[in-house]
Order: sequence, then structure tokens, then C-alpha cells
Amino acid sequence: MRPRKVILDTNALFIPEIFGVDIFSEIERLGYTEIIVPAEVVAELERLRRKGLKGREKRALNVAISILRKYENEMPYSALRVSVLRDICNAEQREHDDGAMSHEKATGERAKSTDDAIIELALREKAAVLTMDESLRKRLSKKGIVSICLRGGKRLEEAW
Repeated sequence: MRPRKVILDTNALFIPEIFGVDIFSEIERLGYTEIIVPAEVVAELERLRRKGLKGREKRALNVAISILRKYENEMPYSALRVSVLRDICNAEQREHDDGAMSHEKATGERAKSTDDAIIELALREKAAVLTMDESLRKRLSKKGIVSICLRGGKRLEEAW
């Protein structure tokens, strides 16, 4: 049987802290066996960390980063595989904290948005996408990609 894949958007990683929902067990409950975290999502988390969030947002960000670190190296759910992609990084991830020029500034190339990268990856991998972003969900729907979102603040559900 072919693995069912789901891609996590940045905001999906905030669900455990903000809503207290274990997204990994919920993803498994829905029958997915592989989770993919695009490099662009990792880069977006790093940008948010450098931004210096406060309070609840900072706690949610720290939990999201620790979740990635934990699941990148460990697989607590035997049937669930987690892949954190780092090799196809968004150009902004290459930007150094010391103010070095970004890839975009150096080459004139424009980095694709996180949403565009997620859509492209979902089409290529034939994967669903877990996101709380309504505009991304609409774009996914138009392309025939299944989206997964939080319902009732308690469980994840698929939407077409």
C-alpha cells in the first residue's frame, strides 16, 4: 500500500501549544503514514524566531521548533514517518544573522513563497496539507489538493 502523505504548514506546528491537540496522533488517526515539513516552513520558523516574538506566540514558536527537532530524529509512532526537508531551502534561510546579503539580493532571483512551495510539493508528492490558513486552503481546493484543518478546537478533519 502506498503511503498517505501530509505536508505541514508553519501554522500547523502551532496547534499543539495553542489548542492542546496532538497533531501527530490526529494525522495517524486520519490514516496518514508520512509527514513532510518543507524547508520553507523551517525557514519561516527561523525568521519568526529572529523576529523576537513575545508571550503566547513565543511559547508556541518554541514548542513548534522543539517538535520539529524531536520528530526529525525520533519516530515515537511506529506507523508514522516524519521528514524535515532542509535541502530545498527558501533563499531567505541562507541569510546570515550578521546582515550578510541574501541569495535574493546577490542573484536577483526571487524566492518562492512558502504557500507556493507547499502547493508545488503537494502536487508532486500527491500529499494533503495541514494548515489553518484559509487563503491557502482555498488555493489548495482549486488545485484539487486535500487540506486538513482543526475543527472544533479538538480534532483534525479533511476538506476538499
